[in-house]
Amino acid sequence: MDTSQLLKGVLPMAALSVISTGDAYGYEVLHELRSAGLGTVGDASVYGTLQRAYDAGLLSSYLVASDSGPSRRYYSLTPTGQVALKDARETWDVFCDVVTGLLDRGATP
Repeated sequence: MDTSQLLKGVLPMAALSVISTGDAYGYEVLHELRSAGLGTVGDASVYGTLQRAYDAGLLSSYLVASDSGPSRRYYSLTPTGQVALKDARETWDVFCDVVTGLLDRGATP
């Protein structure tokens, strides 16, 4: 099964979830997603997702100087982002229940 379309649909929720555990910069979010099992997620996809979430007011950001290169942009959830993540989680739970029910109906004993 090609999971690229699934990943595209859940990446915003997954990125917000990572940031909900503590402020993070882009590479940290990417690393956490890959470590969690989303190994095929691309750099550009994550950075684009973060930018869109920021533009939508779901994230705020601030710069922190780095000893080993350019400053890092850290992201944190805004109150709007917290609500969006809660809503996404509820939608995901319902969606998973529905799909699991459909798959279970077609399961062979």
